[in-house]
Amino acid sequence: MSTPRFTLKVGAAPASAILLALVAACTGGRDEGDSSVITPSTEDSQVTALVVNSELVVGENRFMIGLLSPANEEIIGAQVGFSFFKLEGEEQEPRGEAEATPVALEKSYTETHEDGTVETHSAGESGVYMATVQFDEAGTWAVEITASADGTPYGPIGTAFSVLDEASTIAVGAPAPRSETLTLDDVADVAEIDTSDPPIPEMHTMTIAEAVTSGRPSVIVFATPAYCVSRICGPTKDVVDDLFQQYGDRVNFVHVEPYDVPRVRRGECPNLGVCAVSAAVEWGLPSEPWVFLVDADGNVAAKFEAVVTLDELKQALESLLTG
Repeated sequence: MSTPRFTLKVGAAPASAILLALVAACTGGRDEGDSSVITPSTEDSQVTALVVNSELVVGENRFMIGLLSPANEEIIGAQVGFSFFKLEGEEQEPRGEAEATPVALEKSYTETHEDGTVETHSAGESGVYMATVQFDEAGTWAVEITASADGTPYGPIGTAFSVLDEASTIAVGAPAPRSETLTLDDVADVAEIDTSDPPIPEMHTMTIAEAVTSGRPSVIVFATPAYCVSRICGPTKDVVDDLFQQYGDRVNFVHVEPYDVPRVRRGECPNLGVCAVSAAVEWGLPSEPWVFLVDADGNVAAKFEAVVTLDELKQALESLLTG
């Protein structure tokens, strides 16, 4: 592949890109004013690409891209390839390629009615393209994307992103915060701490602190099916629920709503971040949903932002149980 020439455009992302950005940061964890969009200098692409991750760091990352068609519809199920470049001023150094795996899901949200019943609604299909990628240094990077869907080629499409030295979320290998979260003993109704439909009460019998110091592996999921703007918290929580059905007898599961649910329902939060629970702050969440796997020694073994598959979680959890 010949080295492309990119034109860097810094400024607010276009409206179509902002729609896709909701997949990455339902809490507004990324400043749209800092967003950068790179397009090939030929500027012949009509497809918008956006990095879904709210943070990327030196080392291994689950790198995710979303694609929007010229009609602002998500392109799902395409064949996608990534080529990465390190940017230094006018210099663009090729740093490797990766084939992306399409990950699709059905978006949803829950609604609590005045009589207390909870109902789940579909919000359409969504999807991202994911590859495991190693970044060897911090700074400004770019990815060139080639895609083909239903026989129609797209691209090359480009976008810029930043790689940080350290993540805001708890790093893999670091001790898990001993967060004192609410349990069933602290509330009159599980609906005060869980907006899932239906909730799994067993995910609210232990605090995070109790789970990560129990001597057993733990799955910690931060997700709010009712208040997640991207509408992917519910589907991610559903994946964790499926994992619970298979591993709940051997692994601790703790579900945490990132926001104070009663306060949000009473309309006391001008924005959701104002009502973030202490655990979300302690774990450094820039967005939601997030799933963390903690080993039997209480250290973070893996973490997954936004979209995650059951196979990914099972593979990571099996390594903790058999390692």
